[in-house]
Amino acid sequence: MSKNIVPQISDVYIIDVSKILPHCETKYCICITTGINKYFLINSEDRKIYDTFEISASDYSFLKHNSYVGCSKAHALESSLIVKKIGNLNFNDMSKILEKIRNSKYIIKPERETMALELEEWMSNYQENKLKDKFNKK
Repeated sequence: MSKNIVPQISDVYIIDVSKILPHCETKYCICITTGINKYFLINSEDRKIYDTFEISASDYSFLKHNSYVGCSKAHALESSLIVKKIGNLNFNDMSKILEKIRNSKYIIKPERETMALELEEWMSNYQENKLKDKFNKK
């Protein structure tokens, strides 16, 4: 990982998974919490086991095709796996992640609650900053 990268909620990164998944060199991931540095992976296929939702290539320049955010497991990734930041997930899709976390049958309750709290705080701050920006432009 570049020493300049400090993971932030909603950041999308390319990660090197060649040592973890022999059939794959890189994957995209989304930072969902920074307190415990957890990430959801972006997948090319919709697999029910991953508890996914679709994100559109028309919304994200880094996607070549519509993809799926896997919400069944939050991965704690070593910073050395992060290659570079390639974008951010929008507020609407981050809201979908929060709902997936709140309703997850796969993520244990203490982890679910911790992640939901941090995401709720991020979303509140995001909306507050948008209002400040709108007010300051007037």
